[in-house]
Parts: sequence; structure tokens; C-alpha cells
Amino acid sequence: MNARLAAWVRFEQPHADGQLRVHGRRIYILPTRYGLVFGLLLLLTLIGAVNYGNNPAFLVTFLLAGLGSNAIFQTWRNLQGVAVRPLRTEPVFAGEAARFRFQIADEAGRERPALQLAFTGHDPQVVDVPALGSAVLELALPTQRRGRYAAPRLVLASRYPLGLLHAWCYLESAADCLVYPRPSGPWQPPGSPHFGGAESGDRGVGADDFVGLRGYRPGDSPRHIDWRALARERGLLTRQFGGDRAERLWLEWEQTPGADTEERLRRLCRALLDAERSGARYGLRLPGSSRGPGHGPAHLADCLGQLARFPGAAGDGEP
Repeated sequence: MNARLAAWVRFEQPHADGQLRVHGRRIYILPTRYGLVFGLLLLLTLIGAVNYGNNPAFLVTFLLAGLGSNAIFQTWRNLQGVAVRPLRTEPVFAGEAARFRFQIADEAGRERPALQLAFTGHDPQVVDVPALGSAVLELALPTQRRGRYAAPRLVLASRYPLGLLHAWCYLESAADCLVYPRPSGPWQPPGSPHFGGAESGDRGVGADDFVGLRGYRPGDSPRHIDWRALARERGLLTRQFGGDRAERLWLEWEQTPGADTEERLRRLCRALLDAERSGARYGLRLPGSSRGPGHGPAHLADCLGQLARFPGAAGDGEP
């Protein structure tokens, strides 16, 4: 029955740029518990006014009925025209929470108080959006497997202004998150680093050529500190010198032991993180793809992304 209901309900589809805009015909409204009590009291007041022919009671009844009718329109109007745009989601490791960020904006020049945004079946986050302004909400979901995790359906809701009615609409978000394999315990890849020619030198071994500056680290020789940069208030920097050799570590699928695909990927993930931390230039060889030796956050993210998208048991779209 839940599957049939989900197929029957109307929901907003994202535009080409990923933005969602709430249209009036996609909004559902039902009374809350307070709204049901309010309606019951209104009915009892009307019965009493008719029974006793009391004009002030009629006046109170019709006044409250007018407030309730206006609350229906105001609750609907608080959602109508709201724009929701998914923002970039940072990759995470399996087992960590994927943090999806959404920008909620008003484009009609009206304040949007107490908007609630949540994934279906989860607790909402509440935010106030100023007129012609925007606000950012972050929604977290747990992950268990690697791969590309597509965000589930969103629910945008409001009980403004009186809390008597609950209005909501469903949004089919285009947000997703790349989930890296969970790193294994400490593991040393087989073999030893390979040394070969490189244009930038080995970043510290030898003293033939100046290859650049880096931030000071405790233990650096005072002879390598760039005192001129410090005098120019550029901070404490250390000069790097290199010879004609560069450390290159190849991490290969065939040389990685493991009982199954996921265990191999977890070990390769650990090896990539350790290689990045050690400062070595490392490459990755997988069946059907290869990444040459490199170093830095961008290279690490590229290699981890190859592990996350590796075909296997995890599959895309699973948390």
C-alpha cells in the first residue's frame, strides 16, 4: 500500500540545473491535532449559539471560522513558490554520515517562517527564510556501503501561522554523495617504492635544485628557512631542494590480498591515505583503469573516487 501511495502522490521534479520549485497544485494540507480540537470546539460553539439563539456566540463562532479559513490559505501560501536547490555534498567514507546541504530561497518577496525540510521518514530541520533571501539546511543520513548514494525523496512542510494545519509537498531531489570504501586497519603494500626521474625532484632528498616553498614543520633545519619571506610577513616557510629522483609508489589491484572485492578496496583505501600522509608520489592500478603517480588532495580524491565507483557488490544508490 505504501508503494501504491508513493506512486500516486504528486511530487516536484528537479529542473535542468537541479533546482526544485514548489507549485500550488503539489501542496497537501491536513489539520493537525490542534486543528481537530479547534474544529470540534467551533462546532460545539455553533451548536450552543443555535440552541440558545445567542448573537454574541454567533459572532464569536463566525469570527473563529474566518480565522480558520484564512489559516488554510496562509499555510498553503507559505510553501507556494519556495525554491530548493541542492548544494555540493562532500564525499565521505562508508560508515560516516553523508551530509546533504540544501539552499531554500524565496523568490516572491515574502517571508517564509518556520519551514521544515526532511528526508522521508526522518526528523525535519526548521529554518526561517527572509523575503528575497535564502537559508542553508544540512541533512545527515548514515552510510554503510561505498558507491554513489542518491538522496531519498524530500518533504518540505509548514504549520505556519497558527499550527492548526499541516501543509507539505514532496520533492524529488537530484542530490547525491560519493561514498569511499571504509579504510581497513594498518596495512603495508607489498614491494618497495620505485624511484625514477621526475621534473620536480624528490621534495627534500638531495640539495641540487630549489623546487619551491612549503609551510614550516617542527624539526626543519634553520638553514632551509626562508628568512626573507618571514621579514616580508609571509609567514614561516621552508625552502625545498630536490635531486633528480622521485619516490613513486604503485598500488596495484593484483598485488593486494583480500578475501573479496570489498576487502581489497578497503586495503587500497588505507594504503592511499597512508601514502598521501607520508608525502610520497603514488599511483593506482585497477582492472580497466589507472591513475599515474601524483600527490595532493585532488589526486587523493581522484584515486578514492575510482575505488568508490569500482564495480562490485556494493552497487550505486545504496546507503
